[in-house]
Amino acid sequence: MKRMSRGGRMILCVILTAACLWAGWARGDGAGEKETTVTGYFEQSAFVRPEMAMSEDYVAWIPAYTVVTMEPVDGAWAVYTSPEGKRGYVRYGKLLPIPEYEAEAESYVYSGKPMDVRNLPSYDAQTAFRTEPYELLTVNGRIKGYSHVVREDGSEGYIVSAWAVKAEFTPTPIAPVVLCVAEETPVTDLPLLGAHRIGSLQPDRFYRAEAVSGNYYALTMDGQTGYVEILRTALCAFQGGNDRSFFTVPRVGGQTWMSGIETIYASAILPEGGADLYQTDGTRHRLEGGLRGYAYTACGAWVGAAFGDQAGYLRREEVQVQTGEMLLSRLRETDLSGGKKERSVFLDQAFRMVEEGNPFQARYNLLTGADIRSVLPLGVPYFWGGRNWRAAQERLPNYTTRAAWQSSPVYYRKGMVYLYGFDCIGFVRSVYALAGKPISGSTTGHRDWAYCHAGEHVYCDDVYPLPADWAEAASGMEAGDFMVIHHPGTHALLYMGTLRDYGYTEDQLPALKKYLDYPLMMQSGENPYSYLRFQSMISASEDRRTAGATPPDGGVSICIPGVPPEDAEMVITCHGQTYRCFDVEGCCVTILDWSTVKDYFVSRPGAVREKVVLPEESLESMDETEAAGDEYLTEEAAAPETTPGETD
Repeated sequence: MKRMSRGGRMILCVILTAACLWAGWARGDGAGEKETTVTGYFEQSAFVRPEMAMSEDYVAWIPAYTVVTMEPVDGAWAVYTSPEGKRGYVRYGKLLPIPEYEAEAESYVYSGKPMDVRNLPSYDAQTAFRTEPYELLTVNGRIKGYSHVVREDGSEGYIVSAWAVKAEFTPTPIAPVVLCVAEETPVTDLPLLGAHRIGSLQPDRFYRAEAVSGNYYALTMDGQTGYVEILRTALCAFQGGNDRSFFTVPRVGGQTWMSGIETIYASAILPEGGADLYQTDGTRHRLEGGLRGYAYTACGAWVGAAFGDQAGYLRREEVQVQTGEMLLSRLRETDLSGGKKERSVFLDQAFRMVEEGNPFQARYNLLTGADIRSVLPLGVPYFWGGRNWRAAQERLPNYTTRAAWQSSPVYYRKGMVYLYGFDCIGFVRSVYALAGKPISGSTTGHRDWAYCHAGEHVYCDDVYPLPADWAEAASGMEAGDFMVIHHPGTHALLYMGTLRDYGYTEDQLPALKKYLDYPLMMQSGENPYSYLRFQSMISASEDRRTAGATPPDGGVSICIPGVPPEDAEMVITCHGQTYRCFDVEGCCVTILDWSTVKDYFVSRPGAVREKVVLPEESLESMDETEAAGDEYLTEEAAAPETTPGETD
C-alpha cells in the first residue's frame, strides 16, 4: 500500500481530533459542552423504548402534558427514567419547553366555586390541585390568558385569569352583634380560606362585629380589620319583649348556626357563693348563691341562662346544669309523697314516647315503681299524617325519615323530608292500641257529636261542658282520657294528671303555683324545645338520611290549658312561631290557649255512661292500613287513613 504523505497524515489527525471532540461533546464530557439534560412536556403521550429503535416494545409511557427531564444521547433519542424506576429511550424531537410567565407584583384572587389549577398554561394540561370555594391564591405572573398562582402550602400552577376574582373587599355594615366562640378561632386578614392569620378569638371573651363580608364577620383587632368565619361563632344575645327575656339559638341570615353551640334546655343552679352574670352590653351582675334558673345554651367557656328577669352568660364552671342523671339523683332525695301512685296502662305507653331525661317520666317511675324507658333519645317527633308506630321504630336507635305528602297549615311542606313520627291523632290512637284498648271509629275523634248525646263523653261543650274552674275539670278526668278540640283545625291530646299528681309543690314551681291542679295534657304537637333539640341533632348527624331532613316543629310533649298567656314564664319565638310556656325541670310545658277553642270533648271509651257499642280495632290492623315503612313514600302510598275534613 502506498504510504500517506506527511500532509495527508496531518489532515487525517485533524479529522480524528475533531471527531473525538464531537463525540465527547455529544456525551457531555468536558466543560462548555452540550447540556446534559432537557426539561419539557409532550402534547401527546410518548413511549419509552428498551432500545434506540422504533418498535412495538416499550417499558413505560409518558402522559401528555407531564413535565419531564431526560438525558439526550444524540439529536433524536434521550434517556428517561420513569417515577417507577424504569429506564429507556424516548424520541424527544417534539418535546416542548416549559413556558415562562411574565412576573408581576403579587396580588390575590379567589373563586366562589372550586377551580382546577393546571400544571401548565393550557386547558388540556393536567390538574395540579383543586381549590376549595373562596380559597385565597397568590398571583405572581401571567401568560397567554393564564395566571400563575401559588397556594398557601407552596403548591403552584395556572388558572384561567378570567375565572378568578381579585381579592378586594369592602365589608357590608350590619347592626352590631356580640359574638362568642367555643374554642380558639383564627382571625385572618382577608375573608377567605388560606388568608394570613393576624390574631384569634378566645372562648372566654365577647367580641363585637359591625360588618360582614361573605361568610365572615369583620372585626377590628389592634387597629386592623380582621375576619372570622361566621360558622365558627355564635351570636351571644338575649331577646324578649318584656322582663322575661330568654336566650335564643344563634341565627344569622335566616339560618341557624350550630357549630360549637350546645343546646341545653335544662335547670341551672348557682353555687352557694353565687356567680357573676355577664350581659352582652358589657354589664355584669352578681347573683346570690343557690338560685335556680334555666340554661338554654353553651358556647365555649360560657353558659347562656336566665334567672328570673336576669338573663346573660355565666362561666361554665360557675353554674350547675342539670343532666338526666342529676335530675334522677335529686328526685330520689325529693319528697314526692304528695304525688299519685297509681299506674296507668295508657301512661305506661305514652311515656315511652317522650325524650330521655323527661322529669315527668322520672317522677312517674319513682311514684309508681314503673321502669318506663324512652324509645328514642329525643322522643317521638311530630310528623304531619304520621300514624304508624312500627314505621317510627324501623331504624332504631336512629330516626326514620319520610317525605311529607301533604302540607300543614303552619309549617310542614309537601315533598320535604322530615323525621317520621306521629301527628296528634296518631299519637293518641297508638297509645290506646299499644295499651290493648284500641279506639274505634274513623279517627280518635268519636267525632260525631251524637257520641256526646249518647253519653260517651266525660265532657263536651254540647251537653256536659267543662267546669269554669280548671282544677275542678281535672278532678273529673282520669289518666288516659283523650281530648279533641277544634280551633279551627282538629287537635287530639291525652290527659296525664296534674302537676300536684307528680309531686310538684309551690316551692318547687313558684311560677306555676296557681296552676298545680290544672290538667296536664300530652300531645304530639308544636314545642320549641323539641324543635331546637331535633334541629341540633340533624345538624350534627353523620347519617345522610337524617342530615338531609328538615327539623320537625315539635314532638310528643306536654301542655297545660286554661293558663292566661300573660302569665307565661317564657315567650319563645322559633321558626316563625311564638310560644308561651314554662320550664319544668328542663321540660317545656306550653300553654294551650283556650280562647281559640271553638268546641271540644273529652272521651273515655267504653267507661262512661256507655250506650253505644263500637267495633274493636287492633294495633296490628291499624299498622296494615297505614304506611308500609318505605324510606321515601309516594303520595299515593303515603296517604294516611283519615276522614275528609280532619286536620291536626
